[in-house]
Order: sequence, then structure tokens, then C-alpha cells
Amino acid sequence: MATGGTAEVLEKISERHLQCSICYNRFTEPKLLDCIHTFCLNCLQHLRRNQDPNVMKIKCPLCRRETILGRKRVEDLPANLTLSALVEEFTIQEQLLKGQGSEIRCQSCDAEYAAISFCMECPHFLCQNCKRTHERLPATKFHKTVTMDQLRSGEVAYKSKLREEPKCDKHADQNINVYCNTCEQLVCTTCSVLKHEKHSRSDISEAFEECKQEISDRITVAEQKKTALRDEKECMVKSHKKLDSMFESTNKKISQKADKEVARIREMEKKLKKEAKEIYKDRVKTFETAENNNNKKLKEVEQILDEVNQLMAQEIQNEILGLKPKLLQNLKKLKKKQPENVPDELHCIDFHEGDEKTLGRLILKDEWRLKKHIAYRTDSVAIFSDEIVTVNKSSNELMSHISSSSRQSPVTSQTLNMPELRDPDQVAVNRLDQLIVLDGPVIKTFSRKYKLLHQFQPGRGSNSKPTCLAVDDNNQIAVGYQAKQEISLHKPDGTLLKKLPAPGISDQLAISNQHLVYIKPTEDKLAALDYNGNIAFEVDVKSPKSVCCDSQGNIYIIVSTHPRRSILPAFGLYQQHIEIFSPDGQNMGYLPVSNTDDLPRYPGSMAFTPSGDLVIGTCDTLQIFQQV
Repeated sequence: MATGGTAEVLEKISERHLQCSICYNRFTEPKLLDCIHTFCLNCLQHLRRNQDPNVMKIKCPLCRRETILGRKRVEDLPANLTLSALVEEFTIQEQLLKGQGSEIRCQSCDAEYAAISFCMECPHFLCQNCKRTHERLPATKFHKTVTMDQLRSGEVAYKSKLREEPKCDKHADQNINVYCNTCEQLVCTTCSVLKHEKHSRSDISEAFEECKQEISDRITVAEQKKTALRDEKECMVKSHKKLDSMFESTNKKISQKADKEVARIREMEKKLKKEAKEIYKDRVKTFETAENNNNKKLKEVEQILDEVNQLMAQEIQNEILGLKPKLLQNLKKLKKKQPENVPDELHCIDFHEGDEKTLGRLILKDEWRLKKHIAYRTDSVAIFSDEIVTVNKSSNELMSHISSSSRQSPVTSQTLNMPELRDPDQVAVNRLDQLIVLDGPVIKTFSRKYKLLHQFQPGRGSNSKPTCLAVDDNNQIAVGYQAKQEISLHKPDGTLLKKLPAPGISDQLAISNQHLVYIKPTEDKLAALDYNGNIAFEVDVKSPKSVCCDSQGNIYIIVSTHPRRSILPAFGLYQQHIEIFSPDGQNMGYLPVSNTDDLPRYPGSMAFTPSGDLVIGTCDTLQIFQQV
């Protein structure tokens, strides 16, 4: 059983305190950084190899404080002698404890005899034979040896030689006994005379007393700071508790107010739900009546057709000719069977939130209305979370449009000061809220504050001028080329990922669910490619002008048509519609605009705001449509 000094040492020192925080092993050659954190020499060397060799600093992996390296070497850092001594002493005591259940073996021979003593100088455990040899050899005969019982009982405590006076590394026979105040360095007498003669020097004992006093003074100040921090911590704890209490009280007050508001809102809820239910029942009755009538007509048509088809299948000439008048009469009767239609508006029933005084109102017709009209030329449009950016090709400028609370000026518009732009053509915004600009043959990326971040030129040659661009959810940039009939896909930094053939592409490009969507104006088609260049779908669209996608991937196309009997289609009699397609190319009908006359005659670009408004740019206006 461990007693005396052995137990006391192991009680005072935890093995965890002797472990390096980098390798989690016991310290070997521990070195001190300026922040007084200690690490193994080998660990610091490995850390240094992963840093810039030209930087004469090393960062502490624990507190990130920097330490200046002399001659750029980790080896020149001061050794932590105290920690090295503790590791050595702890290891000896640990061996003693482990050896209590079994014998400790000799460390000086290969015979592995049981150790009976310990050399305090070497330090090694010795067997009987090695002890005799140790006492006879000239180099070790004056070493002090003690018995195992003396060590275990604590009668004798091993102290590392590192605690004794160190020798000069340049004059091995001399002790370090002088402290140079000028260099703040310990030296021997010879070094003191040769290299530090004109410096301020002190006896090592005197210097140590001065050092202790200086450190003591600093400790006093630090203790005062510690007290101030502890007092502030206690004050913060009290304030935190007060905040918690007030927060709980605030929640109760909110709940009490909310309960009153809930009662009022519930009453309005009942009225609105009752109204909605009555409208719903009326419309369901209309649908059911139409469905029943259509079912009856369908059943009658199916029955007559079955009978006629059975007669015709037998090909009995006499019978068919004899029944000819009846057959034709019944088939003529079927021609008059017209299906009953329910107006499209009857499918719509929705709720529009009101202000704080009213719960809201029912919306019984789905439609889009012109919300804002801004008189600025817009050749391309891109939308940040709270701002619309447009391109004016005629002036080679970008404009910013921000909504305001003013009724007189609901939108604040201004020209952006961007001297890096020469010939802006199209714009887009990526997921990082960065602005991507097609500027002549170059793609430029700007920060939210319109500072140029980087740029790249995607194509080379006279036929490689980009004509359109789009950005996907992964911030990849797609660039289209009308002359080359091609799309190139790039990383955000401009690195080329792949080139894809895009026959028919012009100046309109969008991305929907990892599909590159563009219109073929000369072929009246909407086309979509996947990122491998395969055709996802291609559908007919009459006179497509502009394309964009919403957050669900649905595709919106402005189409331009004119009345069939119009004799002046070239004089502004064109009619505009917005056709909607699903992400897989299925036609979903037209966008229900309350007044189609509000749609621009010559659209140039479209985009959706985060709130779901549709922004359309033309050669002289910027229009914002809102779903109501």
C-alpha cells in the first residue's frame, strides 16, 4: 500500500495536468509560449510546419495569442523546467505505485532482476548486481542510492536534477550564477565577462529576489483585477436573474393581452368561416349539378355509341341499311350534347389578412393587379431581398429601386455609382445576395454594397460574346451565347464546369429545378436542358418574349398575340398574356391579370420578389404586379 511521499505526490498532481493539449500524451521537452501555455517541442514543430515559414510567429492553439520566434526556430523557445521536473518525478512515483503489486525490474541490465534500490543521480532502479557495479565504477561510485522502502515510505523523496543549478551550455564546467538585467538572460561567470561586461548584471540570488518582488507586485494588481471581475460577475448574475424575472412577467402580460385579443378574433373568425361555408356550399352545389348533368350526358352518349358500334361490328348489311335513319338520327342527337362548364372563378376562395383591427376578408376571385408603375427604362431586372436593380442599356447604367412608406413616392429610385461597369447588359442575384452583371464580354460579381469582388471572361473570340445569364440555387452561373448556340456553366469564381449545346437560344435564360430554361423566339418554343445537356422538354409557345421562374420552379413566359381580324398588328394592337408552365413543362394556363391592358407591350425582363410580386421591365417602365 502506498504511503508517505508517494501518495502525497500522486494526490497533488493529476496526470491530466502533465498531458500536452495537442497530442494528449505526457509532456516531452515542454516549451513555453508567451501566453505561458506549454506544449511538447515536437507538437509545436509540427504546428510550425503547417504555417508560413516566412512569418516569425506561432499562434497558441488554445488562446490564439502569437509568440515571436527567435531565428524562426521553435527550439529557441524557453523550456518549462518546472513541468519537465514534475513529469520526471511523477513518472518515478508512478512506477513505484505500479510496482507494489509486483516487483519493479532493474533498469540498468537486461536480466530483469528485481530492483532493490534507486540511484538518485541517474535516475534508475537497480538490482543487487547493478548496485554493486554502480558503487565500484569511478563515474558512479559517488552517486547516492536509496532503498525501495525509503522511497515508498516517503522517508526519501526523489527530486529531479532539473531543480538544481543548471550548467552553461557553452561552458559545461560552470554553473549559471549571473543574471544580465540588460539582456534578461541567465549566464555563467565567463559569459558574463566575455559578452555582458558592459551590461547591468546581478547575482542570481539578488536578481531572483527582485524578480519575486516584481511578480508579487503584479500579482497584487492581478488579484485586484480578479476581485473586480468576480464582483462584476456577481453583479451580472443578479442582473441576469432580474432579466429572467422581468421576461417571465412580460410573457404573462402578453398572454393576458393575447387572451383578450383571441376572444375578439375568434368572434370575427366565426363570422368569416360562416360566410366562407355558405359560399363554399353554393359553389359545391353548382359543381355537383354540373358534374351530375355531365355524367348523365356521358352515360347516354356511351350507351348509344356502344349499341351503334356493336351493330356496325356485325356488318349485317340488311339490318344496318334498314336502321340507317335511326342510327343517323341518334348520332346527330349526340352532336347536340354540350358539356356544362363551371366558370373558372368559382374554384377560387381565399383569405386576405387585414390590419390589427380586422381579421381580414374573403377573396372569391384569383387575380393579379398592377401594384406599382415606375417610369424608368428597364432592359434587365434582378431582385435583392429588399431592392430591385435594373439595367438601362441606353445610358449604360444600373438603377436601384427601393420601396418607401411615402404615399407620394412609394419607390425611391437612384442611379448606382459603379465605375467598374462599361457596357452592362443583364443582371442576376445569387443566394449570397451578390449581384452578377453581364458587362460586355465579362461576368462581374459585386457585393451587396456594390463593391467589385471578382470577374471573369467566359468566352473568347468574335462569336463568344454572352447574350444572357442566370444563377442557380448553388450560385453556379449559366451563360448563354446566341452566336454559338451554346450555354456554359461556371462555378461562382468563374471556373468553367461544362459547355452545353443550346440550339435556338437568344437573350432569355432562366433556371428551374436544375434545368436550364430558354425560349426559341424564331421557332416559337420553350426549351429546357438538364446539366448534362439532355433535352428535358420542348413545348410550343406562340410569340414568347420573356421568361422567368418563381421559387417553386414554375416557368412564366410573356407571349404576344394579336386579334385574328386585326388589320394593323404592327401598330400596337398586340395583346399580352403571361403563360405558366410547371417545372416539367406542363401548361398550367394563363396568369389571371385583372386588367390585361396593364401588361407591357414590349417586355424585356421579368423576375419575382421574395414576397411573390412579379416585376416586369420594358423599354420605358418598370411594373410590379401583386396577387390579390
